[in-house]
Amino acid sequence: MALRCAAPGRAFSVVSKLLSQRKLDLLEELVSAEVLQVLKEKISLLPDSHRDALAADIDAIMYTTEGDVRIYYDDDGRKFVSILMCFWYLNGANLPDEVPGEAKVFQIVFGDENTKEKKHLLTANYEFQREFTEGAKPDWTITRIEHPRLLE
Repeated sequence: MALRCAAPGRAFSVVSKLLSQRKLDLLEELVSAEVLQVLKEKISLLPDSHRDALAADIDAIMYTTEGDVRIYYDDDGRKFVSILMCFWYLNGANLPDEVPGEAKVFQIVFGDENTKEKKHLLTANYEFQREFTEGAKPDWTITRIEHPRLLE
């Protein structure tokens, strides 16, 4: 599975869920080898609550923006585009209330006052890169994954 025409939010949702489920072998064609190696080390050390908080359902993404867009050439003259995307998403993982770096904690009431569902508004930064040299595959690769305060 390659990231071809997938919208950034959809790609973020798929990759974040695979991270949460520790299915790192399925990320090999989506994430750069360097990033994947770092993720393998970090994911194994995460507590379950933090790992669960990595997952973002597509419908739980509240806001998305571009953080940085770069066009550059490597030493061989190949042309690349790199786009840093910032995502804000709601997640119901059982995180401690003192998780630093989260924007806000929401408590949503469904039904009666005794049934409360707590949601955390979390952020993530994913950098997507694609080569635009003539003849190159039209695949995007994720070259940076940051989930502040969760995946450090």
